[in-house]
Amino acid sequence: MTTLTIQVKDNDTEFLLEVLKRINAKVVQPSKKKLLLNGIAQGIKEAKEIKSGKIEPLSLKDI
Repeated sequence: MTTLTIQVKDNDTEFLLEVLKRINAKVVQPSKKKLLLNGIAQGIKEAKEIKSGKIEPLSLKDI
């Protein structure tokens, strides 16, 4: 069995879910906790890269 992670446009989601349903695929939703922890980890990584000078800090224009 193969597990895939894909991103689709919001308006294509229903179509894709219908296709997956027809081939008896199992749709696994990531937990909200895991999504939150991944976001926090990404933020910490970016903060460390800014501090070390690998990437530019955000400006008001970025926000």
